[in-house]
Amino acid sequence: MISWEIAEALGYRPNISSQRITLVIASGVERVPLIKVDIMRILGKEIRDTEIVCHDLPARSYVDGLLGVKSLRELKAKIDFDKGTLEIQS
Repeated sequence: MISWEIAEALGYRPNISSQRITLVIASGVERVPLIKVDIMRILGKEIRDTEIVCHDLPARSYVDGLLGVKSLRELKAKIDFDKGTLEIQS
């Protein structure tokens, strides 16, 4: 998930996306756009031909985006909750 501002800065136009999903958030339910991207780079790894949700998170969340389970699975991520770490497998 990335904000509209970041999507637009990368050259995407979420407002004209024909694909929408229903997102359940703390303040209710919203229909938000999906944008198709050719490549997404995360910590030196690449995910190709994927879709990204565009939605603005609250300013106080202090994050630029969120990775979903699908992306974490593709990156072969290992989460150690006890240590508070996220490791991307090579």
